[in-house]
Amino acid sequence: MSNAQNIGLSSESRAVRVPAALTGFQPGEKIVLQEPSSPRDPASSPFLLPEVRELSRSIARLGMERTFTRGAYLYRQGESATSLHYALTGRTRVFMTGIDGSDRDVAFAGPYTTIGEYGIFDDQPRYTSAVAVEDSRVLVIDHAAIMSAGRADPEIFIEIARRLAQKARIGCMHIMYGGLTARVRVATLFVQLLNAYGTLEANNTTRLSKSHRIEDLAHLIGVTRVTMSRELARFVEEGILMKSSREIIITDGAALHAVADTSGLVPQH
Repeated sequence: MSNAQNIGLSSESRAVRVPAALTGFQPGEKIVLQEPSSPRDPASSPFLLPEVRELSRSIARLGMERTFTRGAYLYRQGESATSLHYALTGRTRVFMTGIDGSDRDVAFAGPYTTIGEYGIFDDQPRYTSAVAVEDSRVLVIDHAAIMSAGRADPEIFIEIARRLAQKARIGCMHIMYGGLTARVRVATLFVQLLNAYGTLEANNTTRLSKSHRIEDLAHLIGVTRVTMSRELARFVEEGILMKSSREIIITDGAALHAVADTSGLVPQH
């Protein structure tokens, strides 16, 4: 069953309310999303969801808590990878910086998710940076602690391997994005946002409320902010999105899914 089905969505049209950050498509504006009231199974999506397995708690107990204020780096690309990070609160942006200085967002990590697993086993420099986009409490788990605990309980290594496999799927997702049109990329991204954060309401709308800057969303799918704004405006013109006061409402969920389904990156419904 797809995540959309899990939250009560079907292939029929659903009205989805998205804040006004999309209406003007201005730099620095945000799209607001709501965290799910209960965790869902993580998918191949750049929006990492809470891990609630018992092994997650075992891994968390190995960490030392640190606080990262908004804008502070948890780690930087090119540094030695000596630890992984387990978020307790807040939200972290994970991104890569190219040789031309441009950034490409890889994922956003919220509470009860891990990042920085790469390097625990191969002793190679970090290939991403992670920066707090909200004040965050994070458990920093040392390489030595992970190795010691994993030798005592190999299931811990298996759990980390599972998470590495998830991150590998996300990497493949970004590669596949490169072969898609901007229109399909944007539709796929919004379905992923819906699957990750959508909460079905009594009036048959799905409300999204967690802030993401339009430029960050553009960076996730490898387009410019101008291109993102143009494609969003096109969806409004076609009636898939509708502007309503300070919000954008997704009025034709089936049409949005139909565009996204051609990407091969979203669960079929």
